Amino acid sequence: MTTHTALSNHAPNAAASAKNARSMRAGTPKKPAHQSHAIEVGAPRDLNGAYSPAILQRSDDDFINATLDDLRTSTGRNSLRDMLAQATNKQGVLKLYQPIQRQFHVALIESWCTTPGEPRLDPAKVDSAGMVLRRIGSNGYEGWMRSKGHVRGWTPLARVGGDDTDPGSALRLQRGLTGVADIDSKLMGYAQENSDNLLNEAITPMYVAPPDVCADAAKTLFYGIVPTSSSELSEADAEFLPPGDDSFGPQSAGFQAHLVDALRGAEMDLPFPGETLVAGWFQASQMPGDVPPAGVSQDQFDALQQDPTTSDGATARSMTRFIMLLRQLGSEFNVFEGGKEVDDLRKLLKKIDLPLVLQDDDTTQRTVQAYDFLSRASTVLLEQGAASGSMEMPESFPALSARDSVKLAAALHKAMLARLAAVKGKAGRFDEPNAQYVLRAFVRLKPMVVGGPKCIVWSDYSDPFVIAPWYDGAGAPPLQILLPDASDRDMLKSLKPNISFVVPAAMQNLLNGKSDDLMKGNGSTSGPGLAWICSFNIPIITICAFIVLNIFLSLFNIVFGWMFFLKICIPFPKFGNK
Repeated sequence: MTTHTALSNHAPNAAASAKNARSMRAGTPKKPAHQSHAIEVGAPRDLNGAYSPAILQRSDDDFINATLDDLRTSTGRNSLRDMLAQATNKQGVLKLYQPIQRQFHVALIESWCTTPGEPRLDPAKVDSAGMVLRRIGSNGYEGWMRSKGHVRGWTPLARVGGDDTDPGSALRLQRGLTGVADIDSKLMGYAQENSDNLLNEAITPMYVAPPDVCADAAKTLFYGIVPTSSSELSEADAEFLPPGDDSFGPQSAGFQAHLVDALRGAEMDLPFPGETLVAGWFQASQMPGDVPPAGVSQDQFDALQQDPTTSDGATARSMTRFIMLLRQLGSEFNVFEGGKEVDDLRKLLKKIDLPLVLQDDDTTQRTVQAYDFLSRASTVLLEQGAASGSMEMPESFPALSARDSVKLAAALHKAMLARLAAVKGKAGRFDEPNAQYVLRAFVRLKPMVVGGPKCIVWSDYSDPFVIAPWYDGAGAPPLQILLPDASDRDMLKSLKPNISFVVPAAMQNLLNGKSDDLMKGNGSTSGPGLAWICSFNIPIITICAFIVLNIFLSLFNIVFGWMFFLKICIPFPKFGNK
């Protein structure tokens, strides 16, 4: 019997990959034209008749042993057909679930010889077996790669020689050796100079079923758990947009539309021009009470309470825009606290002069540097801190030239990408929403001669699939949490504190104040400088959380109308042993 290496001539793009991945679901598998080797790898032949791995979906606790037991007999294997993964998303793409959803996916393959009678492959000839989970990219398949102790992330398989080469770098490098030590040493040295030759694709092991299972089934069967979740992070930063996608670039309609007027280069009026900046303006505008906050005059307070959509609400409208300007610069673009990544944005803002209101004795136009004013205004209004000296509100934010507007947009976009990289961090293995993946299994055969190369035999690709987000309902029964009876005072007395919080003095002083003041935003952190240790009982915390949850569900149900879907309560006549 002769053996050959991997399949060849697979399609290099996603569309062809998906087409290649389609498999027969019943009947005897028809041998693909591109296979000529004497060993085949595919789903158990009487399970779904495919040259790709069979993927089961199971929710039972001991699903591995249950699957192995079913593999022993033809009746058991027939029952596994009903467990083949078949859930789909709205687009009709196969959907697999995560372990957190109490669903588990098992990949099954069989290996047999194509000699007359198609006998099962002798397990003694198997060196190892595994599967790779690959992502369908815009230019073909991508593998999750590691190299020299680093996680390189999703990498096009073209960089390692295509999707039929061995996923392990050591075995790939051995294929080009001559058997002559001196020559091979130099060849290996040259090959290792190319970092792509050292990439190792993530492999999930597949195990040969126990000998008694294979004997009972008269098949050489392999099984493995399909990975659908991962805590691994690539060393590369998470991408804001796929390469080449400029749909949210600096001049895109979406990016420009979300910017406040001044950041688009347009002229923008400012509230209370000529007045001294007061920290209370923020509260009066965003969280108004019944009386003006400290430092805010009654006229200013009244102006900020007007409807900003009306002609009388011009001041309220300009204050809202001004606060949005400070929030975007400080939060989205981090210009006030960022490092070198926002230098371009800082330089542009420092070149903009904001005109101040002309006074009676002014002979020239007074101005204030935009960056200096905005950074101090952010400290006073958003952070409610103190800035050195009093600040006069400028008259307006001037319009910029078309050239300067383009420069400002580019600097803002650059700062936003840096902010995103800091907030989102590194790219995770399964972070991309709606990404499509395929599964492919392989069997490595032991060398036919001592020291010879190991041969790898591949299955076909599975159907493309997506991984359901963690919140997607998978049909598993819900977990039950038994709540104590809050009306049973004797039982409540038995619930001793089992968790403690160390509370800083300022927070304890805030909580010691009147609840009414706290709800109105008038609480105070001043008071005794004593820290506290407060002990609670977790079941009581759970009861409080449950009550608050139901209150907020009722409130939000008015807006979203979601109560029918999210809360199902069913009465039953007996609670405990009562």
